Formats: sequence, C-alpha cells, structure tokens
Amino acid sequence: MTNEELKKVYRRMLWVIPGMLLAMIGDYCMGVEPKDSTAISGMISSGWLTIADWRIAVSNIGGLLGTVCYTLAALPFAAFLKTLLPGCGKWDRRLLKLYIAGLILGVMCFLYFHLECGTLIHNFNVLYDAAGGDTALAAEMWNRSYLVQIVPYWTTFFAFELAVLIGWFALILRGTFALKKSWILVARLFVAGIGYVLELLIPFSFNGFVSGFESFGWIVMFLGGRKLVLREMNE
Repeated sequence: MTNEELKKVYRRMLWVIPGMLLAMIGDYCMGVEPKDSTAISGMISSGWLTIADWRIAVSNIGGLLGTVCYTLAALPFAAFLKTLLPGCGKWDRRLLKLYIAGLILGVMCFLYFHLECGTLIHNFNVLYDAAGGDTALAAEMWNRSYLVQIVPYWTTFFAFELAVLIGWFALILRGTFALKKSWILVARLFVAGIGYVLELLIPFSFNGFVSGFESFGWIVMFLGGRKLVLREMNE
C-alpha cells in the first residue's frame, strides 16, 4: 500500500469507535436487569420481563448502525492485513488469514447475533403475555422457537469469536503483529472477562454491567490495529 492508502486505512479504522459505542448502547438496553433476577429455564431470565419493547427497538437500531460503522472500519483493516501475507511464513500466513476471516465474518455475524439476542428476549416476553402470565408455558413455547435457531445462533458466535480471538492472540505471541505481548489482553473475550470479574467484585444495584464490554473490546483491539498501520506508514 502507498502512504496515502495507509493514511486512509488509519482514518477509516476510527469508524469502529462510534460503531461500538452504538452497539454498547444496544447491549445495555437488552442486557441490564434487576438485581434480583433469577433463571427461569436455561437461558431465560426473569429479568427479561422487565425489558420493555422500546429497549429492544433501540438495541436493534444500535446494532444495525453499529454494524455499518464496523464495516467501514473492518474492511480497510482487512485489506491492509492482506498486504502483510506475502512476508509471512506458513503458519503466520494461516493465522493471519484466520484473523482476516474473523474480521470479515463480523460484517454479517455481528448484526445477526446482536439482533438474535434481542429477538430471543422479545419473543419470550410476547409469549409470556400470550400465555396469560404462565411462566412454564411461555418457557416451553420459547424453547420450541429457540431450538430451530440454535445451530446458526451458536455457529456464527463461535466461528466469529474464535477466529478473531485465536488469530489476535497467536499473531501477537508469535511476533507477527509488532505489538507488546500485553495487547493480547484486549481481545474481545478477554475484555468481556474483565467486565464479568468487575461485576462480581463491585456491588452494582443491577445485573448486566458486563453487557457492553465485548463491544468495547473491538474499540481497544482496533486501536492496536491502528498502531500496526502507523508503524507501516513510518517505515
């Protein structure tokens, strides 16, 4: 890439910031529940019943706009990473391709998974109302709707998450990405893990403090990616 092309990539990667802030708003809209929420059946939480329709609507819009911004940031980053492939050895090239695939999968999977999470919550609330407040019947009907979605739901999640996590982790440890080893800690699932620990340690008056941490992880990881682009610009 020319220096001008690298500058464009460097600037466009900043789109991840408004994108993930919107996604975080969406995450908290559907993730925050009362402190006394309990499990009803499997994934179903009694706190879901406190999540109003407007919160799911705002969450969906945040996920949609967030994905648009993510796409504007991720595709230039992926294009930059492809230029590094010729200088990589066999395993580094495979890992870099895995990471690039994860970034591109995100264009589809990020929106799908976000909308699906909100839809599952909303479905239960609608079924609960239709069942006249019969929790057991609502859970039974919800499980029926969930089972037909379970394969794409979890396949997209694990394909997307693992490709990015493994790629980022391995490429930094192997030195393919010229970043300090501490940058492995900004992988999305690691950042989400930090949020989970904080939620356990700090007595918040609600559940769901961790909800937006995974999206926040994208911002921090892309800042690391921008360091790679900047380094290339300065060589």
